[in-house]
Amino acid sequence: MNVLPQSEASLSSVEGRPCPQCAQENPPEETYCVACGAALCDGPADPLLSPLAVGMVLADLYVIETSEPHERENRYRAVRCHEAGSRVLLRERASQEAEPWRALAERTSGLTHPALLAPERLIEQDGRVYLVCPDIAGIRLAERIGLTSEREAVAWGVQLCQAVGFLHRRGMLCLELPPEGLVLDKEGRVRLAQLDSLSVKGTVSETSVITDGYAAPEVYKPGEVGEPADVFAIGALLYTVLVGKRLPVEGWIVQPEAPAFYPEKVLSPGLERVLRKALASEAGDRYENVEALKTALLALSQGSRVRSAWLTDVGQVRDHNEDAVLVTERGQGTVAGSEFVGLYVVSDGMGGAEAGEVASALTIQTVARHLETAWAAGVARDEGAWEAWVREAVEAANRTILTYAQEHRESAGLGATVVAAVVQNQCLTVAWVGDSRVYLWERGQLHQLSRDHSLVARLVELGQLSAAEARAHEHRNVLIRSLGSREQVVVDTLNCPLRRGSRLLLCSDGLTSHVEDSALADILSRHREPGDAALELVVAANAGGGSDNISVVVVFHE
Repeated sequence: MNVLPQSEASLSSVEGRPCPQCAQENPPEETYCVACGAALCDGPADPLLSPLAVGMVLADLYVIETSEPHERENRYRAVRCHEAGSRVLLRERASQEAEPWRALAERTSGLTHPALLAPERLIEQDGRVYLVCPDIAGIRLAERIGLTSEREAVAWGVQLCQAVGFLHRRGMLCLELPPEGLVLDKEGRVRLAQLDSLSVKGTVSETSVITDGYAAPEVYKPGEVGEPADVFAIGALLYTVLVGKRLPVEGWIVQPEAPAFYPEKVLSPGLERVLRKALASEAGDRYENVEALKTALLALSQGSRVRSAWLTDVGQVRDHNEDAVLVTERGQGTVAGSEFVGLYVVSDGMGGAEAGEVASALTIQTVARHLETAWAAGVARDEGAWEAWVREAVEAANRTILTYAQEHRESAGLGATVVAAVVQNQCLTVAWVGDSRVYLWERGQLHQLSRDHSLVARLVELGQLSAAEARAHEHRNVLIRSLGSREQVVVDTLNCPLRRGSRLLLCSDGLTSHVEDSALADILSRHREPGDAALELVVAANAGGGSDNISVVVVFHE
């Protein structure tokens, strides 16, 4: 296939300018963005046509809302005349320059796939041609260059393999997937919004404009191009969004360069191996097709990673901290496989003469000792045993507090709440007593897994109080169940799957007394680092009054 690189196809360039497409700062000697490959111009290139006026109605179908010149074409955001709120993107060229669009409209006619934003129609009017394309809410992947996690990149790669495989089964190739032509919609799905390089399999002599850094070496040379070229295109996109720069292609006509990862970017060895194979300079050294690449990416996603952070603070009113927090993570890898167990505990102590902080410390120490015993006994290999184990650990903490109170009469009345979570093999086990809570955030929703053992919570259950009234009730701190209050304690437990992408929050009531659940969900969902989320949660509670000690544990399951 004969293609025209963007470096030869662009009209003009200016050195040392920020990229007009992705805002990447480039060295003065560069004429094309090192991240996305766009031409570094002073401003948009002058189009061949004067733009249509805002408010104009095109073909009695579309009302122009905005106008923007883009290299050799004009682009408009418009709404359909008879469908309120239904928007489209109109691309405009002079008739004599629109032959590639005519071919594209013919090739994509009848193509229906959730990931493809194929042109809806072609309009020719007054010597101009308009390509009508869907316009959806979302962000361009160009905005995620260098800001993408491995989990996100793998998920996007799998989606692209599915979409490109659909095109392959219909005899077509993408050739390139520049991030500016891909949209991430509000549901997190990748959509192909630019299909200009779409070509028929087996085409030998066709002139296309290719964005440097996103097409396989063979695309730049005469000859047939096969499915491995699209394997390379997917790999090139993932490389860019992860590493933060496009592949160096300037010398490919002579000798393609191997992609550079470290030290620019530290990737998991497995993901780096997948990308190196996808980006092999020789087509025969790559994955045979996108299905093989998808299989390799899915194999990476079968494992999981846990990241956690904790923070405890005295608050704005109390003079000492009676909360206690425990985070213990154990793992081992052998020829038989890998094992991971994470234990996360928050305890809120109660009682005078510093008895509260003693009770919370005894609670987490007792639960921690039981974890060590369970690990040594091999409980980690039996998921069904964890619920019984964590219940026994909390019951043991209750006995420990009672024994301490008997031996230290000055600490009479000490007690504690506790919430404990065990993460093991993508399974979550939770146990709690009192009003310390555990929340699960997944798929954009926050769920309170625990149920407060408090007087106001019981009144809410009976319908005698509303949730809003309970928050301000004079007896909101009265517990009906706690550690150290009686010989036998009833421990509530639950088991549930822990999906990848889920986030956990364990906390004392010093947080939930001042921060609404909607704010908790917002903070948990916004941050990329568990430590940042934990910090904002504590700051938000202090800003709301900080009437009690505040303790949080945040766990990201990826």
